[in-house]
Amino acid sequence: MLRPNEIAEYGERHAEKWLAAQGYHCHHNQRQGVRDFEARGGESQLLVHVNTAIAPGHPPEISQHDHDSIVSRAMMLGFEPWLAQVQIDKNGDLVGEIAWSHMK
Repeated sequence: MLRPNEIAEYGERHAEKWLAAQGYHCHHNQRQGVRDFEARGGESQLLVHVNTAIAPGHPPEISQHDHDSIVSRAMMLGFEPWLAQVQIDKNGDLVGEIAWSHMK
């Protein structure tokens, strides 16, 4: 059984892999407790927050507090805030497509 931190790491890896295939370069901030990463491609700069769940479960909804915090950090950095919702199987493999949404 995957531990919560392993579930989160698999989700981030899948989101990073998808972005890399689109030409983005991803970078993690090493701040404790932060589960977001930066992605740069062309003229786009994204701050990506990833929510992951083991299928058939759905990734949890983001709280208003977390939403506001991510949007605020993105604005401070001059980035666009994005949410990636990822489903994985019990082995960490991607299930279906990643659901992307621009956070406003």
